[in-house]
Amino acid sequence: MPTPAARLTFYLLGSPRVERGGQPIAVDTRKATALLAYLAVEGGSHSREQMAALFWPDVDERRAHAALRRTLSTLNKALRGEGVQIDREAVGLERGAEVWVDVDEFHARLADCLTHGHAATEVCPACLAPLAEAAALYRDDFLSGFTLRDSPGFDDWQFFQAESLRRELSGALERLVRGHSAQRELEPAIAHARRWLALDPLHEPAHRQLMRLYAEAGQRASALRQYRECVRVLEEELSVPPLEETTRLYEEIKENRQLPSADHRPPMADHPQPAAVGGQRSMPLVGRATEWAALLTVYDSLRADGQLIVLEGEAGIGKTRLAEVFLHHARDRGATTLTARCYEGEMNLAYGPFVEALRAALGQPEYARRLETLAAHWLSEASRLLPEITGLRPDAPPAPPLEGPGAQSRFFEAIHQLLLALGGGPPPGLLFLDDLHWADEASLDLLTYLVRRLRGRPLCLLVAWRGEQVPPGHRLRALLAEAQRANLVTLLPL
Repeated sequence: MPTPAARLTFYLLGSPRVERGGQPIAVDTRKATALLAYLAVEGGSHSREQMAALFWPDVDERRAHAALRRTLSTLNKALRGEGVQIDREAVGLERGAEVWVDVDEFHARLADCLTHGHAATEVCPACLAPLAEAAALYRDDFLSGFTLRDSPGFDDWQFFQAESLRRELSGALERLVRGHSAQRELEPAIAHARRWLALDPLHEPAHRQLMRLYAEAGQRASALRQYRECVRVLEEELSVPPLEETTRLYEEIKENRQLPSADHRPPMADHPQPAAVGGQRSMPLVGRATEWAALLTVYDSLRADGQLIVLEGEAGIGKTRLAEVFLHHARDRGATTLTARCYEGEMNLAYGPFVEALRAALGQPEYARRLETLAAHWLSEASRLLPEITGLRPDAPPAPPLEGPGAQSRFFEAIHQLLLALGGGPPPGLLFLDDLHWADEASLDLLTYLVRRLRGRPLCLLVAWRGEQVPPGHRLRALLAEAQRANLVTLLPL
């Protein structure tokens, strides 16, 4: 709850509401509400040019600045000159004890758990109170029910914030379930598990956890009903059956057998962070508990469909580091991982990152052997990019001319088949492209082709880019929006 000293309170988790001295503030435009929300979450000072372009993208600069002046005047009047800092060049929101933002408080409660002397993904008894407080602050999704149809840049920002906050809530609820379960506090564990599952009804680990909790609480009928609900949702949404371990748990509960003790994890047990990357001892992923949990959740839930995972953040914030630890984790589980980096000075080299990743794979005999069974015509097409591949199948026919109809599609599909052959699971293979904002246009064409064909293909595409290098209107933003509509992408802003 807001501190007694707070003059301005921002409730953004749910339908947006701003209060001054405990009384709601009424503003006469949605743009004013959106501008307040943006300043409250982003913090700092923002140029008028940036704000005008973000909120009024479809009008000329003069009219956009005039609209911004009117909106700022409206806000200044509603806030009685308090809270918003306005000058000739920039606008920002005052911070401190007199301004309370529920999103900030949500993050602060989660950060409390990092001071308890254990790994960021673990949970101890002292974590339960701040995690529960964070969950209570989350009334609903970020700016629920609010949108600006004439400001796609703001709508994108709102979507990314909402997705990130939902993942953080999911991680908090999962840890609450584990913590209460370990202390045999089944009633709150069940309540948190139900809310956790409501965030993502396709998440089988949540179904299993809830089944187990029901069984341990003596609610056997509820446990069996939960399994049937899991079967129904997976069939309707994905046309797949539950995993074998889910069905095995159902059979154990149905036959009233004692549940295996292996699934009773202690409060300090979670996905371990890898101890080494590239053969060297690594430092812990400090402050990345939410992102690490999200990566594991997405990868562990990959079934028939692949997934695009985007790590977005400014230079030096730790995108590459997080990706390297994740790749190491996947390799430890037996996954094939391919990596490449894009470079600013090589944006004129067509397919540069794909050549780098595939050539490194071909240099490893165990990977090269996987391509020996690939159809000869795919190897021929792929040899346009990697001439050395012809040595795997000397009998392969020459590739047809590139000028014919469908030539580019055949070439792209050949690379697609090559990646599937190299990374075919289980577990699913991973292709990591770092600094994707420097990718050449041909590589972006190929990446777009691959993303559009993730449905039904167990391949994980992990990419990292600097947010400031991928502004609204960039083709990577368009690809991200397309993948979001298809539910094939996970965005992790750092």
